[in-house]
Amino acid sequence: MCNLKNIPIKLKTISLSLLLWSSFLFSQNIYDTAIVDTVALKYKKGFDVTDFIKMTKADTSFYRAFKNLKMYPHTSSNTIEIFDKEWSEVGKINRHANHFSNGSSGWITITNEKTNGKVYRKNGTHKYFTAEMYDRVFFKEGEFPVDNTVNTSYSQESLKGLSTKDKYYEKLKTFMFSPGTKVKGVPFIGRKLDIFSDKMSRYYDFTIEKTFFKDTVPCYKFSCKKKPDVPEKKVTITRLVTFYDRRTMNIIARTYALKDITPMFSFDMKMFIELNYNFGEYLPVKIKYNGEWDVPFKKGEQIKFEMNCFKYENLNN
Repeated sequence: MCNLKNIPIKLKTISLSLLLWSSFLFSQNIYDTAIVDTVALKYKKGFDVTDFIKMTKADTSFYRAFKNLKMYPHTSSNTIEIFDKEWSEVGKINRHANHFSNGSSGWITITNEKTNGKVYRKNGTHKYFTAEMYDRVFFKEGEFPVDNTVNTSYSQESLKGLSTKDKYYEKLKTFMFSPGTKVKGVPFIGRKLDIFSDKMSRYYDFTIEKTFFKDTVPCYKFSCKKKPDVPEKKVTITRLVTFYDRRTMNIIARTYALKDITPMFSFDMKMFIELNYNFGEYLPVKIKYNGEWDVPFKKGEQIKFEMNCFKYENLNN
């Protein structure tokens, strides 16, 4: 029998994946591509699906780009919108901030914030878990160490001894930087996230397309999409699209889409992340999330957020 007292904790683990999944506004033409069976597909320059799966699993550039978010000074504009079940807005946070760094330590100053609705409790803490995690990931308080060194692809660290929220954060990072791999400690769906495994890959169409991101950056677009005839209950990731910069074979953009319904929770989440190449580094310039989750006997959350980063400064100048 399910222990209902544990439901919120398990749901929040899933909602963490929030910070990772795309926007409804990501233009439809990005997804328009022919569906090709994994075995049959061969790219004319020698790349095949197996090559791109290996690159996706071994990639370090995406993780380094997010570490650059703290390494390099910049300015950000942030919007968090909270909705009721009918998607009518009940709260909103508009925030501008300056992100500072001296190469070894970083700190953030919020220069302006406006709120509508009840987004904070009386004690100043966030009323909504998604908004709380947004601040935990992107707006650390006080001074914090910065380092953009990445030697290997990201792998999930041990959860032993971590606080509940730190465990959520670790699972979030695993999905974000090592998509397509199993995430330990996520009930019901942990194995379903391992989309490149023999068991899960049969449910997906994998495609490779030579294209341009935003009509300017030459890219390979590697898409993983649930096959049309596969029941939704078989998968959690319905779409994972990665754009590789053809000039460097580093990731320039990624979109995630997840949806699942279990006896203990349900969610439907999308996220889009865009990077820009400047002074020899890939830097996050846009992060968009649109999602909802629900759990029995608890108030669900329907939230959108968008973070735009600009005016990056090169520490070497």
